Amino acid sequence: MARGMANSEEASTQAPSGASIPDSTPSSTSTSTSTSTSTGSLEDRMDRMEQRLEGVLARLESAAGESSAPSGAGGEPASSDAVDPATDPTDPADPTASDRFWALNALKSQLPTPGGVVYAGAVDLPIGHVEYQWGRPTDPLLRADWADRAERVAALGHPLRLSLLQKLLEAECTVAQLVDELDLASTGVAYHHLHQLQSAGWVTSPARGSWAIPATRVVPLLAIITALEEA
Repeated sequence: MARGMANSEEASTQAPSGASIPDSTPSSTSTSTSTSTSTGSLEDRMDRMEQRLEGVLARLESAAGESSAPSGAGGEPASSDAVDPATDPTDPADPTASDRFWALNALKSQLPTPGGVVYAGAVDLPIGHVEYQWGRPTDPLLRADWADRAERVAALGHPLRLSLLQKLLEAECTVAQLVDELDLASTGVAYHHLHQLQSAGWVTSPARGSWAIPATRVVPLLAIITALEEA
């Protein structure tokens, strides 16, 4: 089992669970050709169905409004304390439902102004379980020479290299396996991109001819991929 671990002065955090909207779809209503008054008239049944449908639409509109709510003052997310439990679309079984910004709030409680940035992860992958945390206060981040990080960032700027990394998250592979599974033109192409990734520290060769992602690079890679999602 692979396990990478790095701790800094900052608070630990986890990726928040996604909120879900309870299934409020009206249950199917059977119809009958009987004219018995116990089932009510067709018009009454239609009225009741319309009322139930309006209730469902109201809940969906409420959920959509909350997900697109503007941030609070100073760019901070709006406080989750303002959410009405009666209309909150989050899953009540979710332990983070009562505080959607639990990771952010924990960070703010540990790092006073001007704050800082922390990323962490505890993931179960085909290659094993990996836990990792890293963070920096704001001032050192702003004073650092970002140009020194250009090579490590540039190594990820190719679709084929990202595909190689994604495959290596599944298992340690030989070049022949990578060529076959990714349908590459030749082993030379694979070696070229693997060497670029190796120079930047994203992959290593634990044995001759085989390649893997170091445990300490797994969560940073996943954090970057997550950061590239559209908010």
